[in-house]
Amino acid sequence: MTFKSTSLFLFGILVSFCSIAQDYPTDYLSASFHADRRAAVKKQLSDKGVGIFFAGQTRQRSNDTDFPYAQNKNFYYLTGLDEPNAVLLLFKQPVSLLGKTGTEFIFVQNRDPFKELWTGKILGVDGFRAKSNMENIFINEEFKASTLPMASIDSVFSLFRTEGIFNKYKAKEDALSRMAGTVDSLIATSKKPVATRSTLNIMRNLRGIKTAEEITLIKKAASISALGHNDVMRSIKPGMKEFQAQAIMEYHFKNNGSEFPGYGSINGSAENACVLHYVTNLKTIKNGDLLLSDCAAEYHGYTADVTRTIPANGKFTEAQKTLYEIVLAAQDAGIAACQAGAPMANVDAASRAVVYAELIKLGIAKNNMEARTYFPHGTSHHLGLDVHDLGPSTLLPGVVITVEPGIYIPAGSKCDKKWWNIGIRIEDDILITEKGPENLSAGSPRKVADIEKMAKQKRVIQN
Repeated sequence: MTFKSTSLFLFGILVSFCSIAQDYPTDYLSASFHADRRAAVKKQLSDKGVGIFFAGQTRQRSNDTDFPYAQNKNFYYLTGLDEPNAVLLLFKQPVSLLGKTGTEFIFVQNRDPFKELWTGKILGVDGFRAKSNMENIFINEEFKASTLPMASIDSVFSLFRTEGIFNKYKAKEDALSRMAGTVDSLIATSKKPVATRSTLNIMRNLRGIKTAEEITLIKKAASISALGHNDVMRSIKPGMKEFQAQAIMEYHFKNNGSEFPGYGSINGSAENACVLHYVTNLKTIKNGDLLLSDCAAEYHGYTADVTRTIPANGKFTEAQKTLYEIVLAAQDAGIAACQAGAPMANVDAASRAVVYAELIKLGIAKNNMEARTYFPHGTSHHLGLDVHDLGPSTLLPGVVITVEPGIYIPAGSKCDKKWWNIGIRIEDDILITEKGPENLSAGSPRKVADIEKMAKQKRVIQN
């Protein structure tokens, strides 16, 4: 082959490779992100400790069909691998395993042409090495009792027991069950302590402070979620089914690159809005009803969490508006409390004070204890890889939390019937910064006038 033809041949391979790469998303977390997270964990291990992190399990849906695979979030955070039947070992000091020396070792599933024919490509050792830049990669068949140098280990940093991995898997005949059983037996035999609390604290503090890469993905998830909420505002009308509102919402998620909803979509109208985690979504939405939509997109593993409450006919009644304005004022107070360095509990206290005072003023509740029955949940939780994510109790820069006060008055409550079957929650995703709180989901309106204005706009999805 001539130099010219060789150059053209290599150029053709390069163009083909680039074309394939452009066919798929390229904005996932980088290999350097995961490497940095592993380094941060290793730094906090004891000198002779080992960190053991298992991949998530596969779950059967029916007969020979599994649910879509969901990776263990800690494992994904440290590896970026979205496949089952794998385990990661981390050491603070270099050790030798299977003829290699280092501080991190991963065991992954092997390539299998038959499985790949049915369910898609498996990375295997070479594929994961190219993806992660990790060197010490083995197939999971090589993970045996002799793999871990337990004699030189003083403690095990792992959450696999509290995550239920061993108990969930011991009845299954798969690689993950075998590896979990091996670890469990080694721990029992060697009588080495399992630093469960320390491991949880390490992961809580790391995952709670988001890096710039993570914040970019959460912002993307929040912006996609806002698109869905806005189109439900434009589309809602009496006679619509709750699941149709869900369908509109999730169309926008998927249409904008979200792999999954971040959690089960909640679309409850009238009395169903008073059920905090109502996911049946089957009722017909009637004239005069409110629809509470608690739905958000997950993007590349990171989820938003957004709730809006809107009138079916595009116009709040006076009773609905009165309670809605209380919840909005409570949310504003909670967001204002999202200051760097403050206890996270301040957010709940600020929101709750508004709701309690106003419910008592309206005669709906006689005292704070009674008012709490109409606002029974916390105002905030951490947000990230999990919708209820790990994070510190102090609001530090880089923390992302929800602010989501609510009022729920089911039929039969000890108050005037005009308030019955009104359920309202407003929820946004707040990034803590040195300059103050940043609302990542502000792209969807919260105020009464803005919601009623959007209800008059032309919807994106046409019947």
